[in-house]
Amino acid sequence: MNPRDLELTLAAARAVGPCPPGEDAVWTEQVRAKATHLYTLADTVGQDLQRLDAAKQFTATLLAVRVEATSTRGVLIVRNTSGELEHLRTDRSDTDGGRAMVERARALAGHRLRVYRVNEQMASNAKMQVRTVVHLTDYGLDTDPVSETGAKENVLAAAEGDKEAARRAWSDAGLPETGSVSVRQLADALAQLPAAEA
Repeated sequence: MNPRDLELTLAAARAVGPCPPGEDAVWTEQVRAKATHLYTLADTVGQDLQRLDAAKQFTATLLAVRVEATSTRGVLIVRNTSGELEHLRTDRSDTDGGRAMVERARALAGHRLRVYRVNEQMASNAKMQVRTVVHLTDYGLDTDPVSETGAKENVLAAAEGDKEAARRAWSDAGLPETGSVSVRQLADALAQLPAAEA
């Protein structure tokens, strides 16, 4: 037996607990199942760690999360430290990992985050890449005000240059005509845009 298999078996036996008297066959099957689970878990974690090693890291504030109907990927709209909006995607939300990332991101809306993202080739077009979020570290609520100019530029960018849609979103969110706004107010304005609906 190689050392890795012995370690996995011992870890599985510890996780299952002591063998009850007379239940050797049941206990053995439980240990086998647990060892197999640990082996596949280690493989999955190994892949996750490889993606983290390859990830670009940056700090940004998460403003909105939606799910694309066609791909089921979550789309995160973040405001980077330069004040520009970026659109990042999660893994498909019809997978456990993708669904967990979408749920985590929704809970972190309005927070400043350390974002770990990788560029991955699209399955449908190998010449194009998807910027995929592989991890988010929470730095807490972003309480810094957003300048009026920066916020209006962000809403216009999210409206893809449609000035009327941006103006309507700003107004519908109840944002002031002048002065800085909060991250929450900016997120509310983005939520008014048709592209934010999902």
